[in-house]
Amino acid sequence: MEKPKSIAPLVRRAEKLVKGFGSFSISTKIPKEWLAQEESGFDKKLIGASSLKNSMNNEISKKLEEKGGIPYSIDGEVRVIFDFTGEKAEVEAELMPLFVFGRYKKLVPGLSQSRWMCSDCQGKGCQTCSNRGKNYESIEERIGDVMKERFESEGYSMHASGREDVDATCTAGRAFVMEITGPKTRNADLKKIKKEVDSGKEVAVDDLKIVARSFVEVVTESHFDKEYEAEIEFEKDVDGAGLHRIESLEGAVLEQQTPNRVAHRRADLVRKRKIIELKHVRTQDSRHATFRIKAEAGTYIKELIHGDSGRTNPSFAGVLGFGARCTKLAVTRIDDDFLDTII
Repeated sequence: MEKPKSIAPLVRRAEKLVKGFGSFSISTKIPKEWLAQEESGFDKKLIGASSLKNSMNNEISKKLEEKGGIPYSIDGEVRVIFDFTGEKAEVEAELMPLFVFGRYKKLVPGLSQSRWMCSDCQGKGCQTCSNRGKNYESIEERIGDVMKERFESEGYSMHASGREDVDATCTAGRAFVMEITGPKTRNADLKKIKKEVDSGKEVAVDDLKIVARSFVEVVTESHFDKEYEAEIEFEKDVDGAGLHRIESLEGAVLEQQTPNRVAHRRADLVRKRKIIELKHVRTQDSRHATFRIKAEAGTYIKELIHGDSGRTNPSFAGVLGFGARCTKLAVTRIDDDFLDTII
């Protein structure tokens, strides 16, 4: 199509699409032949694909701000798409995702963090998964299903700062951002969302806030030291001297080869991680004890305890000279306070 002589009719149509929203962004689709021309109908000084699109975006966004009465933002609540590639120009609106920051507590074992669909049936339901379509219930669903309903959205996706094992719990509060796609409302009551999630008694959430898209990367790319409480079962009786040998690992730098249990999905590397603090908390009997462990981000705690056939060194089992295994694990603290200073 030929370049329109005026964008005013398109802006008038766009005004109706942005009505009721707090901000907008725009996107333009331009025919290839326009980019081959020397002059732009919007700014004759600008030549080339990038310049042409920038010129059009600037012109349209300024006029839509004036006529629509709401500001342009790169993270606008609604994206207005101007399509000049057909026989006539078209304008349509797309609801932009909403991003909700929070911290979750996993109160019971047996939940995966993300949705874990059955690999045999891809979610359809089969004998392998007892017709559930998934291997585990998830934290993502416990929080996301509530948010989906409250925001009247099409779907959701969780972005979290690390994860704990399915059989572990987390009382610390792990940072996450829930991406809400196609929300029809953007002002759902976050306090009511918290109350509804918490009522399930499996997952609890705190610190819910609306954040910018950029915060997803902040959360997922940050790595924090963590504190754990681990209940341990020993192969043989352990006396005070044995407990002291375990505590002597405080300050040690571990060499951890990728654990056998995850080697099928992660690169086989040797990582060095420091044990920052290590303290014997209580003894249940001569073969059962509980330790508090603070370690650098990325430390495999179960492997620190059982040694993983020598792939983690040193280890509890290694310094004792016989087997040890973690029977219960909880994340009790995550040193992520700096996130609160940048929200």
